[in-house]
Amino acid sequence: MEGWTSFKGRVWPGKTISPRPSKLKAWAYKKFKIGELFTAQTGDTDLQQKDIDGIGCFFVNSGVEGQGIKGKTSRKAKVFSSNTITIDFWGNAYYRDFEYKMATHNHVFSLSGDIIKNRNVGLYLVATMSYMRKLFSYANMGTWTKIKEQLIFLPVLQNGEIDFAFMESRIREMEESRIREMEESRIREMEAYLKVSGFANCELTEHEKSSYGKMKQGQVKFKTFYVTDDKKNKRYNGVFNVKNSHNILQSSIVAGSGTTPYVTAGEGNNSIYAYISYDEDQIEEGNAIMIGGKTMVVTYQAEDFFSNDSHNLVLYAKDDKLRNELIQLFMVASLNKSLKPIYSWGDSISKTKIVKDKLKLPVTDAGFIDYQFMKTYIRAVEKLIVQKVYDWRAKEVEATKSIVNDSVITPTVLQQKSIPYLLPEDKAPKMVAEDIFIPCSIEIRLQSTKREELLGGNLDLILMYAIAPIARHKTESASRIALGIKENQLSVEAIKALESVHYIMFHYWKNAEATPFELVAPTCLVDKKNIPKGFLIRQEKDAKQFLLIEYNAEQPANISEYDILKVQRKGNSRYIPFVCKLDNIKVDLIE
Repeated sequence: MEGWTSFKGRVWPGKTISPRPSKLKAWAYKKFKIGELFTAQTGDTDLQQKDIDGIGCFFVNSGVEGQGIKGKTSRKAKVFSSNTITIDFWGNAYYRDFEYKMATHNHVFSLSGDIIKNRNVGLYLVATMSYMRKLFSYANMGTWTKIKEQLIFLPVLQNGEIDFAFMESRIREMEESRIREMEESRIREMEAYLKVSGFANCELTEHEKSSYGKMKQGQVKFKTFYVTDDKKNKRYNGVFNVKNSHNILQSSIVAGSGTTPYVTAGEGNNSIYAYISYDEDQIEEGNAIMIGGKTMVVTYQAEDFFSNDSHNLVLYAKDDKLRNELIQLFMVASLNKSLKPIYSWGDSISKTKIVKDKLKLPVTDAGFIDYQFMKTYIRAVEKLIVQKVYDWRAKEVEATKSIVNDSVITPTVLQQKSIPYLLPEDKAPKMVAEDIFIPCSIEIRLQSTKREELLGGNLDLILMYAIAPIARHKTESASRIALGIKENQLSVEAIKALESVHYIMFHYWKNAEATPFELVAPTCLVDKKNIPKGFLIRQEKDAKQFLLIEYNAEQPANISEYDILKVQRKGNSRYIPFVCKLDNIKVDLIE
């Protein structure tokens, strides 16, 4: 039988669609020319990036970013039906289960035909075409004349007809396999968290429940202590001994050269920039608390470490009972709460200044530091955090199941023009953590946030809007605001962050004057001409587009206790609206 081959485990272009071995077997495979199976069409209008206005059908272009989906356009153009396949001159093929428009100038072809029975068949067909990405390039573009002659191998029945049932089953098998992998990964992650944390499960003991409950209800007795001694005035009742760290410039180290943490004053990854080998005479003893001298980032360092700056302070608990990891973590939180509102970049902490500073620690009825309570409480917090991570992964699995069960793929499309996002060098990912900071007329400040988290759309973000008292009443009571943005284009990450804003807070850098509101409608980016009536326009000067924000000015949001000073910035940038995670402004659990 010419053009036929039995299934022997061989690999042909486009045939293997999963690295995992399949339990399913096709009776045989037969080669087909793409031109024999599909009819190709192209767009009839020279659509461009500038035509994206967030209205109408999706605009499909060439490329792999966003599967070639650039946004929505209302410009009049040919509309291609759903349940089709697009393939561009690079050889990128994607299944489309939605109507769309295409540009004429980028050589994107819409493939249709009776062979595309449904979504699963469409996905299978796209997988068989994946090899064409290696065939075509800028120097050898994939025209329809070339593409239609390319071969794909499809499963067939004994009578020679295409085995659509096998194709559907194979895709379902792959999706089910993916779900199993995610569930297995979730279990492995949970076991790893439990092992590292040193407890068998996440269930709180009665003591842990009691400690956590008392803290939440404000029933814990606290006492104020000096952070360190004041030897000049002969006061020796401080909790810590303090010293300045050594000064090892980043230019002097080789990342990955050793196993000792190199700690900076930066946030994320517990301030660990890299692991290095260096002069051991400059090592800092571990089981200590380090304070970034210029940034006021407070971390617990369990192991011996190197420091990047002599302005950093290293604190060692004088009482050996306090030099317990759980207790140290509690004191980190207490120091954060006590000292961060006091110091800033322009007025940084120092060994001299800290002698006057105090922190609050829980005490027994007799007035002595309650070591056991701190350990029990932090253990409870650890368990709750691990459980939260586990629950988040469970939701991720369920979301995947929902997509598979519904057999619907929703295109990941942002409603405005986008440009590639490049992380600035000084903000590049360090170790495991990734800080997303996108400077623009509305800054994006997402500390310890990975790009995947942001693009996943699961973040609960708040727009912080500092406004002078003279204009506050008019602005805050407007309920509908069009906030100007000076950039013509925003990165994919920036747009996704704006879409994930669920709250707005008006403030003048005082908690007493800060009011949060929950949005009653999703945010939306529009041109000035498309701002609906009733919106108060703010930051109009030089604005290229506007962010529409709607909320109920009569109903402030209940987001529990918050401290806006936790995200305060100094200087002119202080008044630039910015987006951050809601959790960034909430007060620590320690009261």
